[in-house]
Amino acid sequence: MGTIIGLTAGLYQALNLLGAGGGHPNSFQTVQVVNATLCAVFAISSAFGGSVLNTIGPVITTILGIIGYAMYVAGLWYFDKTSNDWFPILGGVAIGISAGLIFVVMGSIAMSYSEEEERGSFIAISINLQAAGCAVGDFIALLINRNSRDAAGVPVAVYIIIIAMMGFGCLLALTLRPASRVIRDDGTQVATVQARGYLEELKANIEIFKDWKLMLMIPAFLPSECFLVYTGSVNAYHNNLRTRTLLSFCAVALQIPTGYGLQKILDHKAWTRRTRALLGLAAVSVPLLTAWIWEIVRTRHYNRMSPPSPMDWTDGNFAPTFILFCLNWIASILMQCIILYFLSCMTNSPTKAANYAGVYRGFLAAGEAICFGLDSIAVPYLKESGVIFAFYATGVLVFLYLATYHISETQYLTGEEGVVVPVHVIEELELAGKHAVVDESSDPKAEPKASSNEIQQA
Repeated sequence: MGTIIGLTAGLYQALNLLGAGGGHPNSFQTVQVVNATLCAVFAISSAFGGSVLNTIGPVITTILGIIGYAMYVAGLWYFDKTSNDWFPILGGVAIGISAGLIFVVMGSIAMSYSEEEERGSFIAISINLQAAGCAVGDFIALLINRNSRDAAGVPVAVYIIIIAMMGFGCLLALTLRPASRVIRDDGTQVATVQARGYLEELKANIEIFKDWKLMLMIPAFLPSECFLVYTGSVNAYHNNLRTRTLLSFCAVALQIPTGYGLQKILDHKAWTRRTRALLGLAAVSVPLLTAWIWEIVRTRHYNRMSPPSPMDWTDGNFAPTFILFCLNWIASILMQCIILYFLSCMTNSPTKAANYAGVYRGFLAAGEAICFGLDSIAVPYLKESGVIFAFYATGVLVFLYLATYHISETQYLTGEEGVVVPVHVIEELELAGKHAVVDESSDPKAEPKASSNEIQQA
């Protein structure tokens, strides 16, 4: 699933980080409006994507997602050549629906197919494979444009290659399996998911909005992908094509080893889950907030109505731009890992994880839609970066509170419907002679203690 995300969302990111969605600079406003439409639809489709996944399964849901991405890229290609906007607008609606579906599948698999002790690995792998897809797209564009110093758009070859790679993703989607058909090494299923009617599933999706901890995370959800809009816009404003292509490629390439480092923190077996959450949050939030403060300082004198001469990577002031771009990109994307990790600490149920992922992506898309809309009317970069920083800072405080008071050591044996406890977890609890699997000190409303007999029955 991570590879499929790389072939869709990763390549989409590569196009957007070229500036103006891969189009010519004079098409910037039109493409931003298309992207705002995309994200508005994305917000709605994500919010109810969990219900779709739980009803029709991961294969069909993912293929529908890939088709929308291909339509979006084709629409940008058509717009670049004709300047007619009907196809890119249609593509924006299509990818808005599709992105909600495909990210819900990825989130559900990363959060619920994994065991609790390997959750950081699943989340980091999925996001790093998305980065790998983005890096491949950027590398292709970098090879084509390495000698170009002007501000031209992306050549036709880039669009053709990206659409072909998305087609390959459809073949990979055929290998996906629902949780009930995924078997662990110990012979147990990941989950025993009972099929529900669509209306019943929709009702369960709406019920998830009553979870106060989920709602408390909204300030962290909203800015999660605004950095993609912001960095793409500033990149197009400030740099020529080959420079912004290089920046994009280097940022996603550096993201992969840093994501691996975060994975080691989140899955460190010697620490409690609360400690892992706090250390992971600190490792990401400090560089994240530093990067956005730097952005505020850097853009305070930028005039969007009077762009400077495009900067090239051979210019003397390229180094600070390179460092800030990479720091901003890496920290912002790793914040998505932190969000998914915190969500995964709330459930082991594939159906509930699908709904959590849908709500998260819905609010993420709403924030991105607002950012695209504001960017299309040329809101000053100072205000844009300042608002994004404020939301990130609020989100960090929310997660600090949740990690301190509301993360239990495990969600196994808390009565979640359809969750199958791994055999080794039961054996470890029996061997240790434990009679409680919930850290009651972390939550006064924690589940009652489970007896040894109840563990054996589970």
